[in-house]
This record gives sequence, C-alpha cells and structure tokens, in this order.
Amino acid sequence: MVCRSFDLSLYLSNKIILIQNYKIMRKPNLFTWATSELSQDAFIIWLLDWANYPEGGALHKTAIELINILTDNRIAKIESIRFEPQKYKIDILCIINDKYALMIEDKTNTSNHSGQLERYLEKLSEDFSRDLIFPVYLKTGDQSDFEAIEKLGYKLLLRQDFLKVLSYGIKQGVSDSIFMDYYEVLNNIEESFQSYKTLAVSNWHWDSWKGFYSELQKQLGTGGWDYVPQNNGGFLGFWWNWKTKTYEGKKFDYYLQLEHNKFCFKIRVEDKTDSYQIRDYYRSLLYPKAKEHNIAIKQNGRIGKTMTVAVLEEAYIAVDKNGFLDMESTIENIRSVEELMESI
Repeated sequence: MVCRSFDLSLYLSNKIILIQNYKIMRKPNLFTWATSELSQDAFIIWLLDWANYPEGGALHKTAIELINILTDNRIAKIESIRFEPQKYKIDILCIINDKYALMIEDKTNTSNHSGQLERYLEKLSEDFSRDLIFPVYLKTGDQSDFEAIEKLGYKLLLRQDFLKVLSYGIKQGVSDSIFMDYYEVLNNIEESFQSYKTLAVSNWHWDSWKGFYSELQKQLGTGGWDYVPQNNGGFLGFWWNWKTKTYEGKKFDYYLQLEHNKFCFKIRVEDKTDSYQIRDYYRSLLYPKAKEHNIAIKQNGRIGKTMTVAVLEEAYIAVDKNGFLDMESTIENIRSVEELMESI
C-alpha cells in the first residue's frame, strides 16, 4: 500500500471542477425541446386544469391565481373549467362555470396577423355575450408594440407577468417537474432579455439588444423596434422621431434609427426618382443644424426609397469604466440628437 500525502490545492481544484461540471451538466429539460406554441398551449391548459382539482394543493392555488389574473377577479368563485382548444382556431378556449369564456391567444415568437384577433372575438360573440368573454393575448416572446391588441379589448399577459404567476406557485410549494422545467426555460429567456444590464456592451447579443430597445422605448416614451432582414443576416432596428416635410411639392419622412451601435439619420421618399434631390435637400438642412448643436455626423448610406443619409461619428451608448451600459448618460446623448431634430 502506497501512502500519498494530502494535496489541499489539488483537492480544492478538483472540487471547483466538479461544481463547474455540475452547473454545466444540468438535468434534461422537456421545454428546451418542446419549444413550439402548441407545447406552450399544452402547458397552459395543463396548469389551468388544476383549477378542477382542489386536492392539487399548490398547483390548484396557482391555477386559481392565474385565472383570477386573466379575468381581473371578476368571477367570484371558480367551480369548474373545461377546454375547447382550437375551436374557431382559437389557441385556448376555457369555459368557466359553464358561463364564462376565457379565450387565450398564445404566442411565443410570432405576432398577431391577418385580423385573427378580431375574427376570434366575432365568432365567440355568437356563443357568448361580450361581457362574459375574457380575451387574453399571452406572449412569452418579445414584441415592440401591443397598442392595437389592447384597443381590441385583449388583456396582455407578457412573459414577466407569467413568471410572477409561476413564482407565486413556487412560493406556495409547487415542485412538480413539468412546472419547474417550464419555469426554468421561461426564466432563462427573461434573464437573456435582461442581459444588457449584466454584460459589457461589447458582449451584447441579440436578446441583449431586445432588452435594451424595450427599456429605451419606455424611457423615451416612444419608438418601435423589430428585425430588419438583410443579405448579411440583418439586425434589430429601433426607430422613432418621425416627421414629415415637403420639398417642391414632394412629401418625405425623416426620422431616427438605431442599428445596434450605429445611430442613423433616415429619410423615406414616396418616389425613388426623387431620392437624390430630396436627400441633398435634407442634408442641406441637417448638416448646419448638427454643427450648431456640436453633434458630429458623417455621410452614410445608399440611394433608395428608404435611405440612411448620415450617422453619428461618436458612440451614442455611454459606458462606465468597465464597459457596462450607463443608461442615464445614453438617454442624455439621445435627447441631444432629438433637440437637433426639433430644430430642423
């Protein structure tokens, strides 16, 4: 038998490796593979169905909590719930107490289209009085604008809202593996979306830009963002400050647009044959005003109906000494450009 002396540094090194490997080798998660909207439909129906089972304890309480939120606590007592999925092509249709219709349009990364939300309400109104219908737009992906959806009378339940419901369930004692798998995946998506706060700007990825643009939208009180396809793969753009001018009887729009780190001054013309003339005219207004405001810009962009006519020379995103976002200073930089635009 060979006796070896105890090597503390090797022991600690191996312990660190074991801990790191444990974090990397997480257990398989159903919802990392079941990513479709149909899979999410199934989870939501599964969770809501627990409202029928008081013996379900924490899961029953969570289901009741979710229903109360979706119906704005307008149903005094939930006695029964049954499901008619895909009736009238509605994602999830729940009939509560054989009286109320809870209609859920469930979205992950797609958006509403083709007048589907109006159509669902019209069809369901043939079966239920409008005041007994609770239309819900549940979105676990990211979307820039919900104004049109809310105007139709749909209640929004976004990812952050749904996570609060799931967190409530965990606090109540839910430990079911299906529930916990779904919570973990949804929470990971949210953490990725919020990563603009925890990563240096140079390390931002697609979700970081989504989170940053969404926060920018709140702070500016305006704007919209979406994917802009291009041959090179495209980018996420954020646009705002739309204005209209007329030059020699020809109308054109001018506005601001962010293309990740790039800050663009844009115009859009109605007729491409007017592009050169209107671009030169707009530049004749923009450049002197930029100089007055001590904002350095340079020419950029190609000719077309929608054009970049100039970009900021300096970075608009302010960072601290470690390269992390300084949101307050970034907003100040953007506001100074907005003042320039107001002076044109």
